[in-house]
Amino acid sequence: MNNKINIAYISRTSNLTGAEKITLDLVKALNKDKFKPIVFLPDNKGVFYDELTSSEIDTRIIEMPFLRITYNPFSLMKFFINIIVLNRKFKKIFENENIKIVSCNTIHEALFIFRAVSFLKLKLIICFKNILDKKWKKKIRAKFCSKFAARIIAVSKKAELDYTRFTNSKKENSVVINDSIDYKDYLNGFKSFEINYPGKNNLDFIIVNIGSIQELKGQLMLLQAINSDILKNYQIKVFLVGEIYHKNDTPYKLKIIDFIKENALENKVFMPGYQKDVRNYLSFSDLFVHCPVIDDAFPRVILEAFCLSKITLATRTGGIPEMIEDGFNGYLSEIDKNHLAEKIEFIYKNRDKLSMIKENALNSVKDKFSLKTQVRQTEDIYFEILGKERNR
Repeated sequence: MNNKINIAYISRTSNLTGAEKITLDLVKALNKDKFKPIVFLPDNKGVFYDELTSSEIDTRIIEMPFLRITYNPFSLMKFFINIIVLNRKFKKIFENENIKIVSCNTIHEALFIFRAVSFLKLKLIICFKNILDKKWKKKIRAKFCSKFAARIIAVSKKAELDYTRFTNSKKENSVVINDSIDYKDYLNGFKSFEINYPGKNNLDFIIVNIGSIQELKGQLMLLQAINSDILKNYQIKVFLVGEIYHKNDTPYKLKIIDFIKENALENKVFMPGYQKDVRNYLSFSDLFVHCPVIDDAFPRVILEAFCLSKITLATRTGGIPEMIEDGFNGYLSEIDKNHLAEKIEFIYKNRDKLSMIKENALNSVKDKFSLKTQVRQTEDIYFEILGKERNR
């Protein structure tokens, strides 16, 4: 008799961004004697799909529309029709697969399954992987979650506040479980190779920024800092690793390209685009900079930099101060190009004296942000919401 708990994980993308990497690590590490994960994706075109299937995770394709904020009534009508159709489809699938728990990372994903979950009396978990930028969005998400979710798993204390500050629900249904990483698995099979670029010099100080090219990621602020009077005469090279996530981000990418041209930074700033494996760029760097200009809940890429014992500088926003203790395992900057430049200058001048920072960064993913801890805490939530005891 099969006593496994079947869990559906819903993702609106087959691309392998931070949230999908966390889901991938989680479903691979779950106790397969007790749980059967089934991941639903909108297509099989992305790296996330490839990684899931190569890891022999049950992966299903069901078309799910992507929607950005729009006031086009026809687009909205089409989207809401899709919600009705998808809820009916998922209801049949969940029944056939004997699903007990459904897990989503966004309200967007939850809309596709919430009626099916409610009708079948399943347990819905919504993971807060991001911090919304508008108060009205926070209120709508909190109201939706308090009504339909059995549990909110927030990736950071700051992300949890996005829920608790905007709900009147008296249910104690939110918990913080930090995203984590298995540093040994992350480094497994990694072999570095040389990265060539115009004007390469052994004395170059290499700064790497990794993330989708979006205004909220702050790549332009980083370039403004590099081009400031504080840093412009230093031998610094910058690699912006990433690509636009959606066509709406194209104007921001063009703004970055124009800034590079207008300030003659072509031999100082390089844009290698999306990289399936970013480990080589991290390994190649002297400094990893992650500088979002609005709240970032708990960026996994910082954990990846820690795995490689890299000096990390990030803006003091969202859940980042829960990851980085300034001057201990990395550095924090205010969201300001001049303050960012000053921090980069300090690291540049003291880079040969920061071995303890690197050691503390690695210890952070060995101890505080261990994948084993995240998996155990998540499995405990699964048992709890189903009213089951974990057999230890």
